[in-house]
Amino acid sequence: MAGVFKTVTFMVLVFAAVVFAEDYDVGDDLEWTRPTDLEYYTTWAAGKTFRVGDELEFDFLAGRHDVALVSKDAYENCEKAKPIRLMTTPPVKIMLNTTGPQYFICTFGDHCRFGQKLAVDVVGAGGATTPGAGSTTPGAAGTPPTTPGAGTTTTTTTPPAGSAASSLGGATFLVAFVSAVVALF
Repeated sequence: MAGVFKTVTFMVLVFAAVVFAEDYDVGDDLEWTRPTDLEYYTTWAAGKTFRVGDELEFDFLAGRHDVALVSKDAYENCEKAKPIRLMTTPPVKIMLNTTGPQYFICTFGDHCRFGQKLAVDVVGAGGATTPGAGSTTPGAAGTPPTTPGAGTTTTTTTPPAGSAASSLGGATFLVAFVSAVVALF
């Protein structure tokens, strides 16, 4: 009976850790397209706090848009020649697995220069709780996501040196801690 209690408790805690992750539809109703406002995606991200475990979903028309993961310099200058990763099959889903900045652009025509670009700064799962904290002003360089997928891309990254982030940050610690306490009973 104690084994069943431990298993159920562990499963509830794992479920709770996953429930706290947010799924963001990039651009909301506009989706991932060339906006009429150059600052549209910056404004869209401004009131959000992106955390480890959250997911970005880029929905767009295949053959008219794409999602390119790029460096900070490429983002700022809309350089599309050498993206770190190019994803062309919608929807593209990016799991935020590490803290730090991540930069995305569309490489079609002048879409990036017309505002189809997004910068997010990912905080740990237990990070800032004030809306906008750490959301749109990427700072220190981080390792960008690199794992591809057919239509769905789940990123895998290594946290920067000195980072305490894990795949689920503080939630993983909580699950391990409660599991250890339950094991005592």
